[in-house]
Amino acid sequence: MKKAGGTQETGEAAHCETCSVRKLALFQPLSPKEVVAAQTFRRAFRELKAGGSIFRQGSANKEIYTLHHGWAYLYQNLADGGRQILRFLLSGDFFGFQADVGSGERLHSARAITPVGLCVFSRSDLLEMFKEHLELGIRLTWMTAYEEVVAYEHIVSLGRRSAEERIAYLLLELYNRVRIRERNPQDIHTVEIPLTQELIADACGLTQVHVNRTIKSLERKNILTFQSRKLHVPDPERLAGIANHSHDFLITKPIL
Repeated sequence: MKKAGGTQETGEAAHCETCSVRKLALFQPLSPKEVVAAQTFRRAFRELKAGGSIFRQGSANKEIYTLHHGWAYLYQNLADGGRQILRFLLSGDFFGFQADVGSGERLHSARAITPVGLCVFSRSDLLEMFKEHLELGIRLTWMTAYEEVVAYEHIVSLGRRSAEERIAYLLLELYNRVRIRERNPQDIHTVEIPLTQELIADACGLTQVHVNRTIKSLERKNILTFQSRKLHVPDPERLAGIANHSHDFLITKPIL
């Protein structure tokens, strides 16, 4: 079934028990038998083209999602027309879950960077799902706590890190998040990151000119190369040093 804006709902998603991103997603702690039962809570599998809107700031808070494949991002529009990117989303990420605050509307928006596939769940089913599968509630609590740690680090970047440190930190984070989705992450030094300099600028609170200048400076220092959607990091420890970052949570698989 096709919808406006390049959105299509299909039944083509893999079964949850054999899903390639399950180890990173909400259903990870369940047994195969429990996963089959829990899969009944998935309302749709939705596909969007690159640039498609997943949900908009101010819309009704009715659905939650797992990103099955592709890249997306969360962002907030400002009254002056500006945009702050809050989080880049990769396969396995669970998002759209928001407490009822104020009017209960979405506080931010979500948009696809590449073509994406979404496992869609009804927010109203969440409590019933957790009653039947306590492990999912525990898993969501852990995932929320992990996201809180990441959010705090981004606050530090925006408030205290220099422009070079902000960009280095963001690229380090994405580099490691992509690598942990592979079988042998320690052997990987080049990853695909489909971000424009505009997206990096809006995530780091900088101008595109500043981003361009800083990335070229990092390339001249042989810290990294970032060209044609590919990021190469010959020595992650050097990049971590530039990012003024010493914690190891970025290179830990986000699973229980």
